[in-house]
Amino acid sequence: MASFTVFTLPEIRLRPSVAVSQIILLIALLMGFQNPAISAPAIIEQSTLTGNIRSYFQTKHLDTQADISAYALGGKLKFETGSFKGWKAGTAFYAASDFDINRDDLGSQNGLLPSTLSTFGEAYLQYDNGTTLFRFGRQKIDTPFMNPSDAFIAPVTYFGYGLENKSFEHWKFTTAHVTEIKVRQNNTFEDTGQFLTKRLGVTPANTTGTTLLGIRWEKDNLKIEGWEYYLPDLFNLIYFQGDIKFAEISGIQPFLSIQAGKQFDIEKSLLGNVDATAFGVNLGARAGFAKLAYAFNYLPKNEGSFRNGGFLSPYSFATDALYTNSLDGGLTLKDSAFVGGAHKWTANFEFNKTIWSELSYTYFDLVRSVGGKDSREINVDVMYKFQGILKGLSLRNRLAFVESDRVAENLIENRLQAQYVFDNLL
Repeated sequence: MASFTVFTLPEIRLRPSVAVSQIILLIALLMGFQNPAISAPAIIEQSTLTGNIRSYFQTKHLDTQADISAYALGGKLKFETGSFKGWKAGTAFYAASDFDINRDDLGSQNGLLPSTLSTFGEAYLQYDNGTTLFRFGRQKIDTPFMNPSDAFIAPVTYFGYGLENKSFEHWKFTTAHVTEIKVRQNNTFEDTGQFLTKRLGVTPANTTGTTLLGIRWEKDNLKIEGWEYYLPDLFNLIYFQGDIKFAEISGIQPFLSIQAGKQFDIEKSLLGNVDATAFGVNLGARAGFAKLAYAFNYLPKNEGSFRNGGFLSPYSFATDALYTNSLDGGLTLKDSAFVGGAHKWTANFEFNKTIWSELSYTYFDLVRSVGGKDSREINVDVMYKFQGILKGLSLRNRLAFVESDRVAENLIENRLQAQYVFDNLL
């Protein structure tokens, strides 16, 4: 794939997202700086330039391999025009560098912190009339099983279209179709079929993209949502979740959430027989600045099907909707066996919106008859948000201890991130 440039026309061999993104970027510039007679107050005066700067240092102490450390400094610069009759254009440039630090050790093998990053991860046209929002181009998508996974320097972004509608009170309808994906550490977009088949370990193949449909109803303390993800030639995913917050009792507010998912192969069945089910429950209570919760997920074994019935989440990186995901992984990523159960206990504390912390313990109980190895993970996550003249600056440290019956999984991992988020610079 040829590299992305701003003003030159793309070669014919370029992917559609590159050509479209260049056109959208040009439109964004023209809408922002063209003839002021065309609704100058809306298009020019309401344009925004926002972004962030991130410094990220990650270390892994491993039992069976050499230790790994990696550093990267980068961020995002996003320009978005003002609205003209509901239409606007936007683009976000992501960049990062390791300043050759990673090349002195095994840090370059980390894969999550790029040695160099320079890409327009977002470039879109958008229409919004208050009840309906349509967006086309390179963009972030945030749904239960397709989301930005924004835990490092840059998020996962997608090329396609998305539509949201809130015409009816309490209801929200979402649909999207994507054909390309850019993972966090990459500069270029890739066909979703190629990405999915390679990640799932089968012969690489192109597909016609992924289509999703979501329906959510929310009123007061009750929310119910359903989602369908259609991955042509691979599988269909259907997912439901319900959340309820109960009335407070002596300052304590209990909550309960349940989830269920089903997957089955479709069309060419490039993965073979897909027959997977997922169940989950999350319950707990909030009192003042503290929240305590217990979560359980269960993925039943189904021998003879792909991954013995393991629930597939190829667009997510321990950031899908399953309640028991932890810093170093989740049930969809435990490759000794992708089926079994997980228990997670969590305690959260937040003080004056300045200090946020989370302590969790997760036990993965995988099915031994298909090679499953149990593991235990402790996560300690602390964030401090500065106030006053330093507002926008935050420090976050995430620490994971993993002890597994599969020795290769044992590790101590630490992720230290400093971030500064800046508001509109225009």
